[in-house]
Amino acid sequence: MTALLDEFGYGPLPEGPLAHRLEALERISAARWDYRKGRLERYQAEGESFPATVDARIRSAARSLGLADRLMPLGQSYDHLLVLGGGVRTMMARAHLTTTILRHGVGTTSVAGLGSLRQLDDQGEVARRLGLGECPTEGDAVDEALRHAFGAALPTDQRSGRTEAGQPWWVRSYLDVRPPVHVLAAPSTRPGQRANTADTLIGWAELVQSPRVGSRLLLVTTDIFVPFQHCDAVRLLGLPYGCEVETVGFDNTSNPWVPQSETFAILQEVRSAIRSMQALYQAVA
Repeated sequence: MTALLDEFGYGPLPEGPLAHRLEALERISAARWDYRKGRLERYQAEGESFPATVDARIRSAARSLGLADRLMPLGQSYDHLLVLGGGVRTMMARAHLTTTILRHGVGTTSVAGLGSLRQLDDQGEVARRLGLGECPTEGDAVDEALRHAFGAALPTDQRSGRTEAGQPWWVRSYLDVRPPVHVLAAPSTRPGQRANTADTLIGWAELVQSPRVGSRLLLVTTDIFVPFQHCDAVRLLGLPYGCEVETVGFDNTSNPWVPQSETFAILQEVRSAIRSMQALYQAVA
């Protein structure tokens, strides 16, 4: 982190409590690495390019900070495997990493894809080219990608409803494949806003499977999202439910479905990790 800060002209972090250092990092990341500027979606970020030598140093620092090389899990057995949601191409990469992990002998009692009802604009043609059905929402993209990867037919069970706040949700289950697969389109906990990663984790625990103390969870995502989504899962599932959490992500530098992330997008996810670490620290404190 010191090397990354130095690359952007910032000195070492102040000495003192971790909370103060995280606050300092958050201020720096807001000033320098917030390419979304309040925009709702990541693809709306407006970034910048860097000279080749600077680019290489940024990517090296990010790798050392855990935003790469997180492809395969450490363990061999998990109670539940959670595939985090995204767009059509992203979900193909995550779904097929999931089946690769299982083919390598990792065991689990269930797989759950966690999406939302956010609209996916202009992805119909992409879905058709990949041999998928219609994907009007993120939840549908999660569903179609997991069906493709696991060879599942139609769902054997479907449930839907609304929360007390009126937020819609649905669950589709495929109990004729092994391990059984569930797909959730999670409700938002913030009226007027789409469900985010935190909402899908909460939705899984409340609508799909309430985890037991000591349950081992494996999350599957994209490598550059591993730190921030791991911290969210520890905060929302590890602390309140007593779960053990591990998180892996596909390598986006060499993936057949998703192009390599631009360097500014990696810096954006360093900022996301800092903010999630702040929230985790505050929850523990």
